[in-house]
Amino acid sequence: MASLRLSALAAAAAVVLATTSACSSGDSDSSGGSDASGGKVNLAVFASLNGAPAYAAESEGIFGDHDLDVKITTAKTSSEMVPQLIGGKVDIALLDTATSMVAASQGLDLVYIAGATDGGIPEGQEDYSFANVWVRKDSPIKTLADLTGKTIAVPQIKSQPWVDLKGSVDDAGGDSSKIKFTESPDPLTALKSKQADATTTSEPVGTIERAKDELRVVGPTNSGGGGPAYVYVATGKFAKANPELIASFGDAVREANVKVNGDSDLLVKTAAKVLNAPADVLAKAALPVYAEKPLTVEDIATSIAYLKRYDMFEQAAPSPQKILFKP
Repeated sequence: MASLRLSALAAAAAVVLATTSACSSGDSDSSGGSDASGGKVNLAVFASLNGAPAYAAESEGIFGDHDLDVKITTAKTSSEMVPQLIGGKVDIALLDTATSMVAASQGLDLVYIAGATDGGIPEGQEDYSFANVWVRKDSPIKTLADLTGKTIAVPQIKSQPWVDLKGSVDDAGGDSSKIKFTESPDPLTALKSKQADATTTSEPVGTIERAKDELRVVGPTNSGGGGPAYVYVATGKFAKANPELIASFGDAVREANVKVNGDSDLLVKTAAKVLNAPADVLAKAALPVYAEKPLTVEDIATSIAYLKRYDMFEQAAPSPQKILFKP
């Protein structure tokens, strides 16, 4: 079964959709979130490394070069942004593939318009990557396969980190079905206090932990199962009403992704401002790789197969052709 939390998310978003539809039954198909004329876009992203290229696109004038006037706001989680999209408070949001696809499978009007962060383990990050598994220094756990039968703390079961950890354990020869997962608002504390045998972190939290030298890295997780990890999402209604704007936005974010992939100083400077974190810490972090090519149906199919492997869909999985927006 899919998580009750994600089911609640879909239910809440459906209520928002019904309410906004009732209030605007006489309106056209334009967005309720902002007047898209003139290239105006309300964009919601994570205050994280995943969202840093959007801020670089703003500071470097890339959005402006594409005739876009983008207002960026931050949110803590993907689950928080889905109702905002459906309710028209934002036009485009940065979401992880697990949350967005489960929401789409439950009937919410969501489409993918551009890739944000590539999944997989980047070349050169085979031992330590953007997302990693941690154990206590005296733990007998040496490999990801050794996590079989252990207790692992995660912020949320049936989430992107949960799926990525299960997939990585199974790919390493372990059996993730025998792992006991426990939800914790502070998984690192749960690990350090021996309430769990392992947990995961993403950067730059991992780099901060490495400096403390209290824990040990077992290995990186395969983010997104090798498919897209984070994507830019709009409602189908907004995308259909604004196809040229959507195309321009996709071009702009890919240009920004290329720029930060090739300029780590810019990425670190931008992320330091976004995260309010020391630049010297971010400079030591394992940085994600951002998507430089347009999303394809094959990319989406890879992600769907990965999530189906771990029963993330209560209902039928979304169609790759329908969830990927094509003008």
